Amino acid sequence: MNRPRGTSTGNRAFWWMVAISALLRALLVYGICCLALAIVDAVRSAGPAALWSNDPNLLPGLLLLALAAVGVTGAAWSLAKSAWHSAAVAHHIRHHRIPAPPRLAAWREILAGRLVTLDAPAPYALTYGALRPRVLVTTGLLRTLSDAEVAAVLAHEHEHLRSRDPLKNVLARAILARHFYLPALTRLRDRFTSGRELSADRAAMAAYGVAPLAGALLKVTEAPTWAAASPSAAMSTQAVLEARVTQLETGTEPRSAPAGRREVLPTLIAVLLLGSAIIWSAVIVAHYMPQCLPGLR
Repeated sequence: MNRPRGTSTGNRAFWWMVAISALLRALLVYGICCLALAIVDAVRSAGPAALWSNDPNLLPGLLLLALAAVGVTGAAWSLAKSAWHSAAVAHHIRHHRIPAPPRLAAWREILAGRLVTLDAPAPYALTYGALRPRVLVTTGLLRTLSDAEVAAVLAHEHEHLRSRDPLKNVLARAILARHFYLPALTRLRDRFTSGRELSADRAAMAAYGVAPLAGALLKVTEAPTWAAASPSAAMSTQAVLEARVTQLETGTEPRSAPAGRREVLPTLIAVLLLGSAIIWSAVIVAHYMPQCLPGLR
């Protein structure tokens, strides 16, 4: 293959999301506290009219506070939903789990005991659990696939487990909710999802060849609704299937389509507006709370 096995566009996209989020937090966290104090102090002194009548105008700062509040609330809600769905998935699995058949004995050792067998007729497998990931296979999958195909599927899931992709998926969704005003992050999240699926496929192909993985891909179904609802239990979607088939045919990861105007233009506008709000908020803080910016005294 042209792309080395050790690289992953999915992981790069994830860490870009983390870096962007960390940079924005570094810019905002300290200033937001001072900004809130400055606005409260101005309103306390001159009443609500101070928001639009004072010089400097406080409305850009108020907008920044509102964006931060909505973002933090969205991220918290995203994490809460992920936790609730993860608990529901774990509850369902506990009630349908059966002992692993002897056919999977070797894989129990490879996966360090993190292999779960579910009594279900549909042939599917997934990696679930944000904090302690596990690999799940169904009895339907074991009945439908050959030994080589089962091995390819488990090698694919092993890569998800090794990279802790369920946890990354939960965090990626929270970052997206936190910075909802940056459309480009949606593209990075999609690249993370597809990139990790393609990387897991490459790991399976390197270990067992193309034919077993291709055969499994034709027979395995998507995760059921109860699992797909949890970001810590499922990643692959029909949208990724075409790229996975292309990689099987060519042996290389297909290039993602370039960003279009609908992604780039709104992101540029959002960055310009956010940057302007940050600069204006610094002016507000320097005017009302100079002790927060000792270098400007």
